[in-house]
Amino acid sequence: MNDPFLPGLLDRLPETPQKVVLVRASRIGDFVCATPAFRALRQALPQAEISLIAMPFVAELVARSPYLDRLIPFPGFPGMAEQFFAADRTLDFFHQMQAENFDLAIQMHGSGVYANPLTLMLGAQKTTGFIRPGDTAGCLDAALAMPENLHEIRRVLALINFLGVPSRGEQLEFPLELADHHVAESLLAQLKLPLIGLHPAAGDMNKQWSTDRFIQVGRALQQQCQGTVVVVGNQESWQLADQVTQGIGQGAVNLAGKTSLPVLGAVLDRLSVLITNDSGPAHIAYARQIPTVTLFGHTDPLTWGALHSTLQSRHRHLIAVTPTHQSVNLDSITVAQVLESAMSILFLNQGCLRSTS
Repeated sequence: MNDPFLPGLLDRLPETPQKVVLVRASRIGDFVCATPAFRALRQALPQAEISLIAMPFVAELVARSPYLDRLIPFPGFPGMAEQFFAADRTLDFFHQMQAENFDLAIQMHGSGVYANPLTLMLGAQKTTGFIRPGDTAGCLDAALAMPENLHEIRRVLALINFLGVPSRGEQLEFPLELADHHVAESLLAQLKLPLIGLHPAAGDMNKQWSTDRFIQVGRALQQQCQGTVVVVGNQESWQLADQVTQGIGQGAVNLAGKTSLPVLGAVLDRLSVLITNDSGPAHIAYARQIPTVTLFGHTDPLTWGALHSTLQSRHRHLIAVTPTHQSVNLDSITVAQVLESAMSILFLNQGCLRSTS
């Protein structure tokens, strides 16, 4: 019997997989962090059709990716909170997936407690993925105990390496097209430089710094630099973004819900700094090498922050203080700390137009 914990599954297969499906049905940041793994897998399987089961809102990102062939919208599954579970729709989904006759299914969604049953039900000839440390492989053909204390980029790459695929670099990718830049330029054309970005929303309320503090920071930076504060977000966060924009007053503009994800990337390209919760736009900024100040509560910047050597010159991570036996208090990060971090980036990158004196 084959040992499911033995590395190099791809080398042991009698034929190279021609139809591969990946399971990573999470948020934008999860998609961006997986781009180095997508790249490595495509290099190893240049002729394969590689499909991704993911949330529908990453459709444009999948369409832009040179490493993925198509998006299969995630229909929901018990225990996986990313999408509402509707039994009839999910049943139809599994019938369709099993008819695909995938050669290989790779679960890169997480620990596998819920995602591995979903992956097995896809009906692929071979299945592999993460499991919790200490768990058995179950019915997986190859299983990797989910590495702890690793950055998410390296964690997903570890699974691909375990299959026998060498890494092709750790750099993130978020490709843009000329049309994205044209739209961004039209949105920002009349705004006074420098452009200072705020992203006050987050997918999880526990990751969201207080609205009032975002207003204070935006107002102070606008007054100090005499530029424009650009508040970004999706349509669902428009009301919050509008509250921040109105609170800052003159010199602030609300672009929440007015951009596609690629156009958001092009908007971020034009910022001198982005101040953000740990969220999708933060990861887009890391990929596009946009200077950031990112606020971390119960998430660990060693896992979800900027990875590379530009950290000190381009990115600042501010971490909430956690009182003993209490929940994380994100508001333990002060306005003064955020301002100091933002100003150090602005001056280092010559993004502020006047002196602090």
